[in-house]
Amino acid sequence: MDKKPDFVFNEYDRSPSRELIEKNRRKRKLRKRRLTLLGIILLIVLGYMISPLSKVMSIKVTGNSQLTKDLVIKESGITDHTYHFLLKNDTIKDNLKKTGLVTKAYVTHNILGGVSIEIQEAALVAYMELDNKTYVVTEEGKLIQVVEGMNYTGLKQIPKISGFTDIKAVEELASQYVAIPVTIRNAVSDIVYSPAKGYDDRVALILDDGKKLILDIQGMKDTLSPSRFDYSAYMQSKSDVCVFSFEGRNLYMTKCE
Repeated sequence: MDKKPDFVFNEYDRSPSRELIEKNRRKRKLRKRRLTLLGIILLIVLGYMISPLSKVMSIKVTGNSQLTKDLVIKESGITDHTYHFLLKNDTIKDNLKKTGLVTKAYVTHNILGGVSIEIQEAALVAYMELDNKTYVVTEEGKLIQVVEGMNYTGLKQIPKISGFTDIKAVEELASQYVAIPVTIRNAVSDIVYSPAKGYDDRVALILDDGKKLILDIQGMKDTLSPSRFDYSAYMQSKSDVCVFSFEGRNLYMTKCE
């Protein structure tokens, strides 16, 4: 018995080859549409990237009284070419804190290109003039040269550092000085480099009442710690003493003339 064919072609049926051709044609059309759509999207993105709309449009700075807006923006790292959608708030905060001029920073930005920066400026605890340049010591112990954009008009109200020629020594002094008790810092009017034989890194902290605390820069914070030198108690019980000289673990006192 002859085996019946699995498929019998009817003239009214669609040709398999034609069906395949049409299927491929539909795929090509779909692929073309997708490529066209992708091209349009790329053109829109490219147009947006090169337009001003993609850049930072405005920057608002608050909390600054001694630092100008321009200086804050410069130190933040934001420029006219910064894409606002690439901004990282934490990076801006870190940039500002690294300057030593800012202790806290809060940053926000929106999709319209607006950036808001709120800062807390570092307080100043001392200043110095050297080689026609002015330096300030911040509450965090940083020694910073005053440049354009820093409007420090009240320097005469904080202790002045004098007698130094080595910036490195002043940097060490700054880190030690900010760590001593605030009660002592509030009473200091001048910090004078006062080397002596065998003591090359000594300074004299001159108090508002004219009394002096003479000690080494190295270990200053330990020497004047409350456990070793109870400032208030000494000022009351030794009111007739004008010079307190610290040499190692010893304290020598000289009475007022």
